[in-house]
Amino acid sequence: MKRSPLAVLYAAVLVDMMGFGIVLPLLPFYLTDLGATPFQVTIVIASFSATQLAAAPIWGRVSDRRGRRPLLIAGLCASALSYLIFGLADSFWLLLLSRVTAGAAGGTISIAHAYIADTTTAEDRARGMGHIGAASGLGVMLGPAIGGLFSDFGLGVPGFVAAGFCALNAVAAYFLLPESHSDAQRTAFQTSQAATLRGWLTAMTRYPLSILLGVYFLTISSFTALTAVLALYLDARFNMGPKELGLIFTLSGGSTVVIRGVLLGRLVSRFGETVTARIGIGSLLLALLAMPLLPSRAFAYIVPVIYAFGAGTLFPALASMVSRASDPGAQGSILGGSQVVGGLGRVVGPMWAGWLFGSTLGIRSPFLFGASMVLAASFLSLRIPEMRRAPGVGTVTKGEPVAAD
Repeated sequence: MKRSPLAVLYAAVLVDMMGFGIVLPLLPFYLTDLGATPFQVTIVIASFSATQLAAAPIWGRVSDRRGRRPLLIAGLCASALSYLIFGLADSFWLLLLSRVTAGAAGGTISIAHAYIADTTTAEDRARGMGHIGAASGLGVMLGPAIGGLFSDFGLGVPGFVAAGFCALNAVAAYFLLPESHSDAQRTAFQTSQAATLRGWLTAMTRYPLSILLGVYFLTISSFTALTAVLALYLDARFNMGPKELGLIFTLSGGSTVVIRGVLLGRLVSRFGETVTARIGIGSLLLALLAMPLLPSRAFAYIVPVIYAFGAGTLFPALASMVSRASDPGAQGSILGGSQVVGGLGRVVGPMWAGWLFGSTLGIRSPFLFGASMVLAASFLSLRIPEMRRAPGVGTVTKGEPVAAD
């Protein structure tokens, strides 16, 4: 496939996540200006993740039936609408509506992954998933800077900027993004196991998907727990201020973009997805074990690169293997289900990390507990089958029959 359609897809993810980054840091201030209570602020922030969690499998299943392109365009239009509401909001309820709409639109990330699965070979799939992650990370990095720049003109103005970006990208996708899901694949979905809810649940809990999703939950929960309490921990240990913490998070985000966009493909080409995932698990485990042992503030700038390497290699490799282990007619449904598992991990991780951080176990306990979860994931990953290609056929896992990609 030509590069230009995938470039449009990456731009769509970049712009959507840029919009997310533009408005997210402004939400507490916007809500406070509107008289919202702290509890209402947390409701609005949590509403995005909740609706994204609910929407991801629905978007994925509908895309298996109707195709990827129309839903990607619809998702960009919905994002533009959510940011427009954000810019016009003059009450708590309108801001809540804007985040609920944005969260529902954010469920299209599973469609972007399915688009990659449709348009890449098995060997290149992890690289494509990594590029999606790099585009997402770059958007989250650029968004706050853009939002801060335009917030001088009013807290609602960045919302209009984000809406404009998404609307322009929707137009570009309409004219430049071809459909990736063939009629044959849509027909195949009707007879696939994931066509029914019971069949979908069975597929999600069947080997090797059950192993892959178990590893994903344990590691994403630990990773988000680490990032959730990192600022609190470094402030308590080394009295780091906002500027230093901002630099650390920028370093981490930049490292992730480079790793997913440049290094991941080379690692997968040399070692394969399974080994690459295990390398990522090992890096994440090393970061979690190193964090409680930091001897000085200078080392605090090294560990984020280590966990960025772990996340940048592990999660795209897992997404690729989930795709390769799925029925070719139900990529959207299964990848949407994996987003639900990941979303649960991202919700649960910060919760247990925050509780442990403030408990009598001490501020190092979240990292040690997270390390134990990642260690469990490393043992579980030993059951991930090696995936290879046989000439002229689809993906093959050791000990499994040949299945078409």
